[in-house]
Amino acid sequence: MFRTLWGSITIIALAALVMTALPILPVEESASAELKPVAIEQAGSLLGENDAPLVNPEEAREEPASGGEAGVMSLSVPKLDIENLSIPQGSTQKELDDEGIIHMAGSGVPWRDGSNTFIVGHALGFMQTEVPYVFYELDEMEPGDEILIAAPNGNEFTFEVYDQMVVRPEDYWVTYPSRNEETTVSLQSCTPIPTFEKRLIVQGRLVA
Repeated sequence: MFRTLWGSITIIALAALVMTALPILPVEESASAELKPVAIEQAGSLLGENDAPLVNPEEAREEPASGGEAGVMSLSVPKLDIENLSIPQGSTQKELDDEGIIHMAGSGVPWRDGSNTFIVGHALGFMQTEVPYVFYELDEMEPGDEILIAAPNGNEFTFEVYDQMVVRPEDYWVTYPSRNEETTVSLQSCTPIPTFEKRLIVQGRLVA
């Protein structure tokens, strides 16, 4: 009897552990989306190796994260129904997996002219992810759509989408400031769902 009980407890514990490791789908899409084994294998390396720093290469011009603005920025994207979402800073895969969205440490801030504010969000997060699929519909962004960032002091910056591209995971150049010295924002997620093989980048330029 005790062996049977112990076996049942072990099976339940293992099942719970597996469930927390799997990406989760939006409720309205869960019936039609099909997770393949490759999705599970690569889920832990959406932006590189697990817990690897997401800092820019030495060639990139690093921007101070605070710039005199203490606190956390917030993001609003009307097209994606995102409103006043706090964006914590981060530099590791674990931070992204826990939060669901991070402002990449070392990248720009919108109040610094010529910078590229680089924001990374999950298309599919995990059971423990605070915002599990914040950029699930990022591919629906089009030129002219608005991206709004509020600084910790309340100042607001409005960006207008001008480009969307798919790049390789190692293409760190997308984190660099614009060559024409425009102040920009870049939103990144993984694509295609659920393989996570490439990176989807949506870029906007400061207009107000």
